[in-house]
Amino acid sequence: MSLDNVTLRAATLDDLAGIAAIYNQLWCNTLRNRGDVEAADFCARFNIAMQLQRSPIALVAETEGRIIAACCIGIFEDGKPRTNPTWSPAITRCLPGNRDGKDRRCQARGSLFGDSREKATADRFAATGNEYAQGQLNLIIIMPEWQGKGLGRKLIDLARAELAKAGCTKFFLMSDCNSDWQFYEHLNMKRILEDHSQDTGDGFIVYMYGGNTQD
Repeated sequence: MSLDNVTLRAATLDDLAGIAAIYNQLWCNTLRNRGDVEAADFCARFNIAMQLQRSPIALVAETEGRIIAACCIGIFEDGKPRTNPTWSPAITRCLPGNRDGKDRRCQARGSLFGDSREKATADRFAATGNEYAQGQLNLIIIMPEWQGKGLGRKLIDLARAELAKAGCTKFFLMSDCNSDWQFYEHLNMKRILEDHSQDTGDGFIVYMYGGNTQD
């Protein structure tokens, strides 16, 4: 696999299914493993649509017509996230009013709560007026077979350039002790905060990393 055949571009509404498929494969294993395939699909589509609505800038990596990675980029103004109304129809389509739709939401409640809690943590941090709370890398997801090939670095480099164009000099992102947080330190980001509030006895820690758009 070569990055020479990979195109980085702005995301469109037509990319939602491709981005959600990556999210589903990476983070909806619990639902799929217990047989809740429809709930996993709903969870992926809804969480991605919510992330995109919070992301005035959204990028995808594509090769041979297939989405293999995505990066959602948020911008904060006066401590509040700027929204992107382009993705509102996608959220509406994810929320059918029939009983089946309600059942899927109930089945996916744990996964939906996790993402909502992460957004709330980011919003609280931005509201403090911290110097890094100008922009946020809301989400970076890469198909497993494309990980470790430099695609994440290319996406973050492009995200930094787009944030700079939007007037941001600094940004932040959230990781945790179970993720590859060392990757961000390799990209000259520094840990600026640790959140132990979500530790339920398993030692889980949320890490906040800050970076400069010109690195």
